[in-house]
Amino acid sequence: MKNILMYLLFVTSIVLLFGLSFSYSQSQESAGQKVFIDSKCGSCHSVESAVLTSKKKDAIDLSTTGDDRTIEFLKKYIAKEEKINDKAHKFSFKGSDEELNSLVEWLA
Repeated sequence: MKNILMYLLFVTSIVLLFGLSFSYSQSQESAGQKVFIDSKCGSCHSVESAVLTSKKKDAIDLSTTGDDRTIEFLKKYIAKEEKINDKAHKFSFKGSDEELNSLVEWLA
């Protein structure tokens, strides 16, 4: 009887620990992702690799943005200091430099 209780206690603790660690990892979002959401970038853009999908049908997916552009270029583009195909970003980033760095590093 004692062995059965110890076994049940062991299995229950494993299940609880797994559940806690899984829920904790799911609730963690990076600082850049938080800036993306808080700045409402998702109204025009998607990041499908992070399961962030825009409601806009012709939304630009930024999942591979870091493959083509450097972090410094992305900072300047979001701040409307650079252009892509002779077009500046529609909106100038209104957050802090720290938030901009977090966003760009997350996108890269």
